[in-house]
Amino acid sequence: MPRSRRVCSYCQQEMGENEFKCKACGNLVAMKTIPAETTQLEKYEEVLLDGYSLGLLILIAILLPPIAIAIGGVMLFNDDPYKRDSGKMLVTGALLVLVIWTIILISISGTLTVQF
Repeated sequence: MPRSRRVCSYCQQEMGENEFKCKACGNLVAMKTIPAETTQLEKYEEVLLDGYSLGLLILIAILLPPIAIAIGGVMLFNDDPYKRDSGKMLVTGALLVLVIWTIILISISGTLTVQF
């Protein structure tokens, strides 16, 4: 049997012969592994947020900004970069809508008046 090289089981990066921790991803590798052939199924990717879900999130950001900030805050800690970016946009949009609503409510109530 040919001598196998050490490969990270998580990111498939080559490792040194005496290394047990991958420098690329930080994964611990206990035994020597041979990279798998292409006979295995590709890594399953999560389905991205569809248009309907994204529309509902935008609607929540407009109508209920505090709830949108909470949902976006949870999405910020997701491992998927697309969901993280969606969370950033949701929090930013909700904060912007909250500021606009505050300005509108202050101007309607008449507590903020400017005299020239």
